[in-house]
Amino acid sequence: MKKILLKLIIITYAAFLYCNSTYAVSLTECKTLALHNSKLLEAYENLIKSAVFANRKDKSSLFPQVSGFYQPDYVQYGPNVDFNHHGFRNKLGATASLDIPKLLADYPQLSNLEIEKSKLIKVVAENEIIRNLTQDYYRLYVFLQKKEYYTGAQTYISAHIKDIEELQLKGVDVKLDLIRAQIQLKALYISISNINQGIANAITSLNSLMNTEYKYSDFSNMDAPDMAALSTDETILDKSIPEAGVKASYIEHVEKMIPQKLNTLQESRLNEFDVKVAKEKYRQEKFNYLPSLQLGYEHNAHTIDPSIETNRAFLSLNFDIFDFGQKANEERLLKYSYESQKNLFDENQRKLKVRLDQLITEIENIQATYKNASDNMKNAEEALDTAGEYYQQGKIKETDLLSIFGEYMNAKDQRYDILYDFFTKKAELDSLIRGIENEKAN
Repeated sequence: MKKILLKLIIITYAAFLYCNSTYAVSLTECKTLALHNSKLLEAYENLIKSAVFANRKDKSSLFPQVSGFYQPDYVQYGPNVDFNHHGFRNKLGATASLDIPKLLADYPQLSNLEIEKSKLIKVVAENEIIRNLTQDYYRLYVFLQKKEYYTGAQTYISAHIKDIEELQLKGVDVKLDLIRAQIQLKALYISISNINQGIANAITSLNSLMNTEYKYSDFSNMDAPDMAALSTDETILDKSIPEAGVKASYIEHVEKMIPQKLNTLQESRLNEFDVKVAKEKYRQEKFNYLPSLQLGYEHNAHTIDPSIETNRAFLSLNFDIFDFGQKANEERLLKYSYESQKNLFDENQRKLKVRLDQLITEIENIQATYKNASDNMKNAEEALDTAGEYYQQGKIKETDLLSIFGEYMNAKDQRYDILYDFFTKKAELDSLIRGIENEKAN
């Protein structure tokens, strides 16, 4: 019974190890962890809260500012007046002031803009985190794929070196063949070492973004990425575009959406906030020419001087006459600041459009290049199979076979490099255009 139980424990443990060895952290899980653990997003969340309370403070500044006072005065009147008396005279009163310029200008509009801007900054930061993490995730995927076939290549060439060494022992002059094969093997060692360094760097970068401590084993069996957008099958954008019965490609959808929706992109909206703030400041400055209002009431208790009234109420408009020049200069300064921000916004829009056009062109080129690279790899595989047959038949030498194997390795490298380039560009483009779908959802 104990032996059976022990076997069950061993089998269970082996199954656990197997399951853990085949599991890899998914891109979706990485995104969730990165967004949840980000200190940067936490900082932006606090920035939003700060903007909300600044807005509440601005709103409270519109209410009348009321203050009260109590003033006891000791006085003594002598024989030079109509009466002779000394003692305390108590004065009680209240004043209220109202900032008319702020009230009419709707002063809290500035802090309202800051709330909206802070929220958008956080969303843009989320997109940047997703973009960076996606690029690192696929960089790791490509490195892991390269390590797999480079390790296989190492085994393949090592086996053929043994065959060459056996021929050398039989007296065949294969010294040059052996040296060339050994050079190939050492070049593979260097490549594998660089790949391992790339894997370590990618995992370090991912852990930094996610605030985790994942290891190589947690990613060693990553699933192949979804490459639908590399063809003409799917799109992440607006599905309502008429397509005349033909499926439009990812890039075709982007090209149709960008012209009319450039202003809805999150980068555009963030740049536009500087224009909105400058415009609002310029608008509010015009109300600073208005006077402020002050109301007051005083009650003099135990008044002993008939010349002092018992109750006094007053109203005053405070109008600064000598600062007209300063206000005019401030208004002119804000006007030019507003005009400058509009110019900068137009320039940023131009740069954004250029970058979008560049990404579209680059991805279109990658789509075509990837197809050629895939075809080239198939040809290299066929050449390697044929070379293997020729080698078995004695038609070619070891070094000829290894040379063709090197071409096959180069074709695989080229295909995976193009694949990584595609996902890098696509992650950047997705990050830029993600605001379109968010805008529709809102």
